[in-house]
This record gives sequence, structure tokens and C-alpha cells, in this order.
Amino acid sequence: MRSAAAICLFALTTACSLDYESARLVDRIADNVPDTVLYGVTHTIVRDGRPRFIVRAARAETFSSRSMQYLYDAAFTELGRDGQKLTEGTAAYAEYHTSTEHVELTGNLRFFSSTEDAWLTAEYLYWDADERLLTSRPAETVRLERGDGTVVRGRGFAAEMATSTMRFDAGVSGTISEVE
Repeated sequence: MRSAAAICLFALTTACSLDYESARLVDRIADNVPDTVLYGVTHTIVRDGRPRFIVRAARAETFSSRSMQYLYDAAFTELGRDGQKLTEGTAAYAEYHTSTEHVELTGNLRFFSSTEDAWLTAEYLYWDADERLLTSRPAETVRLERGDGTVVRGRGFAAEMATSTMRFDAGVSGTISEVE
């Protein structure tokens, strides 16, 4: 009798192993699956009761747990108070940090500022919303071209929107045209 009870107890304890690895795998998979995937997206950001930014993307993936949104083949338009287009641009890919509004842009970036009559082209830019600062990686080349014929390119680009100043840290070349 004792040996039958011992065998049953042994069988029960060995048959009831918990598989924690499966639960961890499900959590890892869930972290890599977006909450939403949208195609042909147009998102309008309204501030002070007026449309300020329009963002379009061929595909948008949202990950709430990461506070991230990934945009593919994105286009951006900044609107002024009276609705006029101030800035338009495109990027192959954008990572939007929903909690900070910082944006990392990569791939064939082209932006046009109608107020400055200027084009900006690059392969990588980072927008810090808190500092209102647009920067490139130190080794990345950024090109600025104005309607007056000015063309400047260089590495280590930074544009401070609060002071309307731009700078390059290295490799600056180009032509500056002065109109009188």
C-alpha cells in the first residue's frame, strides 16, 4: 500500500511541472506585435483649435507599451495660423516617441520651407521637441539649398528653431548667394 501511494505521489509531482518559458515567450512575442497597424494613414494634429501638422504614412504601427509609433513612407506638412503650408517633407521611415513627441527620421529625407524658400536633404535627422532642435548624426551630410542659389552642405548639422540658427560642425562647403 505504501509503495502504491509513493508511486502515485511521485507520478503526480513529476507530471505537474509548470512551463514558465512558454509564458515568457508569449510576453516577448506580445512586445513585438503592434497594438494597431494602419495603412494609408492621415493624422492631423490640432493645436489651439487649428490644424498645425498633417502626417501621412503608407503604414503606421503603434506600440503602446513602448510609447512608440513607426511610420513608413511618411509625409509631413506644417501649417501656419491661417492654414498656409509652412514646411513640407518626406521620409522613408520615422520613429515617433508618443510620450515626448521626439521624432527620428531616416531614409531619403527632403523638406521644403516656404518661409525660408529652402530645401533640406539628408539621410538621418532627429527632432527634439523639448529643445526645438533638429540634428543630424555627426558623420551624416546634410544639404541646404535656397531659392537664391545658396547651396551649403556639411556634417554635424543642428538647427535651433527657437533662435532660427543653423550650424555645421565639420566638412562645410558650398556657395552663399547674396541678393541686394
